[in-house]
Amino acid sequence: MDRQLIGRLAIAGITVAAVAATVVILGAGDDSAPAPAAVAAPAAEAPQRAPDRTVTRTLAPTTSTAPAAPVPSSWQITYELTGSGTATVVYDDNGLGLVHQELSVPLPWSKTLTWPKTAVAPTVQLMGQSSGPVECRVSVNGVLARSAKAADGEVATCAGRLS
Repeated sequence: MDRQLIGRLAIAGITVAAVAATVVILGAGDDSAPAPAAVAAPAAEAPQRAPDRTVTRTLAPTTSTAPAAPVPSSWQITYELTGSGTATVVYDDNGLGLVHQELSVPLPWSKTLTWPKTAVAPTVQLMGQSSGPVECRVSVNGVLARSAKAADGEVATCAGRLS
């Protein structure tokens, strides 16, 4: 059952019990007693009070009752450059867009980084330039996420927000 419905039913049950208890207590007196006299209207009007406020919250409907699969607690990012010779490599080393540069790295080159899992997927960025053809690849938790090839002397760029 829906938790909100259970809560409402519990409140309704408590209210019914309170009303029943009040009726029993007030009705337990002597039936032969005279009816109470009418109460005169108050001389002054009662002070006005502010209207009651209602706070509501809408809950998103759930689409499945099956438990969700466990989510990894970190992103494992693997950057790779393939080609021959050496290359200049620029990459994001923390998922926050701050870049790190390495000059004259021998190809093939790779680096695996572990970033803490966040609510928003991080952005990856890998750029490599070599005197010959070069290819960049970005894998996330072992699955290829981005790849690109560049001709001689051009920059291969693999960048974007992970999903």
